[in-house]
Amino acid sequence: MRFNVLCRRCLLIAVAITSVVFSRESSARQYVLARGGRAEAVIVVGKDADRFHRWVAGELQRYLRQLSGGEFPVVGSDEAPADALRIALGGPDANPLAAAAQRRHLADFTALKPDGFILKAVEPAGRPTILVGGNDEAGTMYAAYDLLERLGIVFQLTNDVIPQRRPDLALTSLDARVEPVLKYRGMHCCHGLRWHMGLDDFRKHIDQMAKLKLNCLQFYAGMGSPWVEFSYGGKKAEIIYSKESGYLAWTFGLSTSGTAKDVRVGRECFRREYIGPPEFAAVRTPEQAFATAREFLREIIRYAHRRKVQVWLMQGEVPYVPPNLAPAGAKSLHDQYCGVGIPPDDPAVLGIWESALRSAIETYPEADAHGVWTSEPPLGVDDPKTRELLRQNEAARRQIPSLAEIRRGGYVQPSRPEHLASDLAQVCVAAKLIESVKKSHPRAKLGVVVLFRSYLFRALDSVLPKDVWLMSMENWNNSGPVMHFYGGIAGRDLLVMPRIDDDGCELHVQLNATMYDRDEIISGSAKYGLAGVVGQLNKERGLECNVRYIAEGAWNPQIQCRPFYESYLRRLYGAEALEPLLRAYLTLEENDRACGRRSIFPGYSSFSPAELRKANYKEPKPRVDVRQLEGDIAGLSDSRKFWNGRAAQCREALELLRQARPKVLPGARAELDYVIFKTESFISYFEVLDACDEARAAFDRALLAKSKQDNTAVLKHLEACQAAMDRADRLSADAARQMVAYCSVPTEKYLLFRYNQNVIGSIERNRKFLAEVVAFHKE
Repeated sequence: MRFNVLCRRCLLIAVAITSVVFSRESSARQYVLARGGRAEAVIVVGKDADRFHRWVAGELQRYLRQLSGGEFPVVGSDEAPADALRIALGGPDANPLAAAAQRRHLADFTALKPDGFILKAVEPAGRPTILVGGNDEAGTMYAAYDLLERLGIVFQLTNDVIPQRRPDLALTSLDARVEPVLKYRGMHCCHGLRWHMGLDDFRKHIDQMAKLKLNCLQFYAGMGSPWVEFSYGGKKAEIIYSKESGYLAWTFGLSTSGTAKDVRVGRECFRREYIGPPEFAAVRTPEQAFATAREFLREIIRYAHRRKVQVWLMQGEVPYVPPNLAPAGAKSLHDQYCGVGIPPDDPAVLGIWESALRSAIETYPEADAHGVWTSEPPLGVDDPKTRELLRQNEAARRQIPSLAEIRRGGYVQPSRPEHLASDLAQVCVAAKLIESVKKSHPRAKLGVVVLFRSYLFRALDSVLPKDVWLMSMENWNNSGPVMHFYGGIAGRDLLVMPRIDDDGCELHVQLNATMYDRDEIISGSAKYGLAGVVGQLNKERGLECNVRYIAEGAWNPQIQCRPFYESYLRRLYGAEALEPLLRAYLTLEENDRACGRRSIFPGYSSFSPAELRKANYKEPKPRVDVRQLEGDIAGLSDSRKFWNGRAAQCREALELLRQARPKVLPGARAELDYVIFKTESFISYFEVLDACDEARAAFDRALLAKSKQDNTAVLKHLEACQAAMDRADRLSADAARQMVAYCSVPTEKYLLFRYNQNVIGSIERNRKFLAEVVAFHKE
């Protein structure tokens, strides 16, 4: 069957609930924590426990109460009762019970990696004790959350699930030494895409990261955003983001007002006109935006540090600059979400970026690292100064593989020699920028990020100091694994950024473990000695599995698709529901893989699905490229087959999900209902796309007929276009009404807004245009 073939490279045995570097089982001894809803254990902290350890103890206490119904006292080590099971929280330096176990050789905390921890049941002097701790605060926190998961709680990126209450709570023999394989484990947030998130949303996000043992939050501030205020040449950099959004939302690909006036269906879900974070609701000027953003981001950093999460501030993309700072007469390369691109040799590039990076370091001294992103599109390199820059860096050029080597290595881009010249120009500019900023801030932890270009790492390694970290975002449409490009670079922190979702992957529960396996994201990270993995995350709800896979993989590089789902689904939904759910999830995995093969994840940030060809329909015989039109019509026919195939596959999964529902554990039914809703919603959107493509093809046929001056055929095709567009309008409204039921979820409420803006709005605009065309031809 399909789901068996899909993960044929997966292991035949299930991985453990958490990734255990060393684990062994002793004799089958039961340790009872609760019986009949009454606690039979106490949580023991050190006599002089600090605020952090007492907070972790409170977390244990809170979740054990939710799980069992029992009240578990928290006591100091000098107050622990003799007749109760003791849950000793903290390592030897924090808890005398752990220190005593270490002295008696009952546990060994020595040489634990940072963030590592011990979970072990011991019986010093016949007194049963569960050791829960590490040698640092993060390790102890992770140990507590790991214990809770072993007892039955499932922590996810967006929520905690207790599949079933357990008034009788016990452990059978516990002995685990758990250590991370990767030092940095985290998520990347581009706030320009997730601009609806307020501080409460970030605090919850950070809390859940800690429960998943993630310790790095990268916060992206594009050039021209309110997060970094700076000047160059006597002028303050302007904010290029949408004013109505509080100066937070990308205008590139969004065209957002930032207000609920964009909502046609589901307006009742938006009580306020402004839909951004409440902290920015009163922002009316750039000055207010800068001031509010500073305090907002400083609070994120403060809160993250309390949860042992580092915050890395990212700026991009070099050589893009705010339009008002671009030199007069400078040749613009591209308009992008981070300003306008100017030639990399222009002195203004270095001056503007030095000012921006220095401002970020000085404004946010508490940030743990700072990174600069290089350009995603290739740059123009045809001017004499740029060519001279490249000539001066011939040694670095020799470190860049040839086009043939890059293509054989798994990348589908670059495609032309001038693209490699552009890559070299980016290497040169990044090196100059880092060198300059390090003179004034030698202790700053700086890094350079490339997009889909890890083949540049050797060149960057040849021109940058070894304390500068490097990271590459990796796409899922490569022809094969590219992790080998990370190999052979010693003495430098390297990180990989897989896509958890893309800028447009918004509508469904996205499942990409198969592609992570194929691309060797986790296994390659371990093989080539990477320092970390940080996933690109542009929404939250609906990405729980992808995030969980990356989070577990950072501790267990042997993780693979099928065993992961077997473990995850069994724990979340129960063993009785496993068989149909496993088939459903692997079917959805295959669906996403098919979308990835076409480099299309059907979202709605980067295109308007109903966009009709804008031709001068009033001309008696419009000038059209017949061959192109015929090719486009054939392409739309293929697209319709693709959308219908994806919808059919989702229906297969949906039927399996519904079959499983009566069998799932009671506390997990709401989670399964959400997955069912997202699958239904995705099917609805595929149907919208099919109707839109039918309308577009019919409109193109009308243009072809008009070019042949066949007016009867023109009207026939326009009427077919109108019928298809009316169908798209009905289907899109129905899909939006489906989304209303979940608008209490912040991600879903924002998606409803975006759906109205990009899909329903697109269909309305094009229906209006189409009505004008039809009326003209009926006159």
